[in-house]
Amino acid sequence: MDFHPQRDSLLAEVHARPSTPIDGPMLVTRIAALSGPEGAAADRRHITELCNRIGSPRVADDAVWCAVDGGDWQLRWEKHGEFFSWTFFARPKGKGVDASAIDAVPRAWLDTLPGKVVVLTSLAVSREDQRPDSAPDPKEAVGSRIADGTATLLTDLRADAAGMTRFRLFMHVDDPILTGRIALSLLEIESYRLMALLAFPVAQQTAARLAEIEAEARELTEKIATHLGIDDDRDLLARLVALSGRMEAMSASTSFRFGAARAYYDIVQNRIASLGEEALPGRQTMRDFMDRRLGPAMRTCTSIAHRETEMISRIARAGQMLSTRVELVTQKINADLLDSMNRRASMQLRLQRTVEGLSVAAVSYYVVSLLLIPLKALDHRLPLDTALLTVALVPLTVLGVWWSLRRIAGRIGDD
Repeated sequence: MDFHPQRDSLLAEVHARPSTPIDGPMLVTRIAALSGPEGAAADRRHITELCNRIGSPRVADDAVWCAVDGGDWQLRWEKHGEFFSWTFFARPKGKGVDASAIDAVPRAWLDTLPGKVVVLTSLAVSREDQRPDSAPDPKEAVGSRIADGTATLLTDLRADAAGMTRFRLFMHVDDPILTGRIALSLLEIESYRLMALLAFPVAQQTAARLAEIEAEARELTEKIATHLGIDDDRDLLARLVALSGRMEAMSASTSFRFGAARAYYDIVQNRIASLGEEALPGRQTMRDFMDRRLGPAMRTCTSIAHRETEMISRIARAGQMLSTRVELVTQKINADLLDSMNRRASMQLRLQRTVEGLSVAAVSYYVVSLLLIPLKALDHRLPLDTALLTVALVPLTVLGVWWSLRRIAGRIGDD
């Protein structure tokens, strides 16, 4: 069979980010940092430096994820669309609730992690079969039974003194694969929640700028209703074109972030749905929390993006109306100008015909005068009456000159 050249990569993409089986108790800590297109090389250099430090095999240049074994800890490095994630796994060793999987990671290497950190979260996985809902912690306002009651999730989704959000996952079955899938879903919910929220400050800043543009557009639209003259219309049209350029520039600067926020929010909702939550007494489920806190922010971003699109359309419609009016006025001016040119051409034609009549008389006079010169020279030799001959030549000459000028005018008209 003639396989498509990208078939293998397409098949591999489905398995590009498998979950890591977790045999609790385990601490899982994820760091996600924005790198951007220029920071990808720095992230790869940093993971390569770690591999060299601990003697692990080097990461392939085209790899989108890799696993690194550091002995007391393990690392799962992944490349996402606009950020890199560093997920560490380690067995708990004291420190109680403040423990995390990065405690055993080389601090010097960790402190030089490239990019701007957006996500810093830790998940404590326990196999203890206890009922946390019987002794609720008021700080952990979010909690639910998940995965058909096989696990219990508790969190407050707040950053602690170290800037880390924390989850507690209690597994009621001994299933490392299921535990790994649940842990991955929770980490992705937290990661994509914060990545989606990156659009909210952009929406707030855009809203203020958008209000200014809307006010200016409203002012210009009101002026369109009052026709003050062609010069004023052209000035309004120039201002509308400048306003349209500002609006297009604003939309271009925010479209990626708003589009990414929608995609991230869809992932969050999908991962929450996959948890199959059942409410715990006195606590919100993850879905309830996201609907109350994340949902409004995403709707704000969607609203601002919609307002941008509507504003671009409104300015375009106003510009089109004004352009049409300017064009109609210009056509009227051109029509008046053509009419004036036609009148001037008609006057020139009448003047030309008047001059043409005078030209016939003048040319005829000079032609007759020229013909009389030889006739007078032969007057004494031939029995000719010069006066009668002159009288006969005048009408013939005038007729000939007139006919010649008419032929010349006819040829010009044909051309």
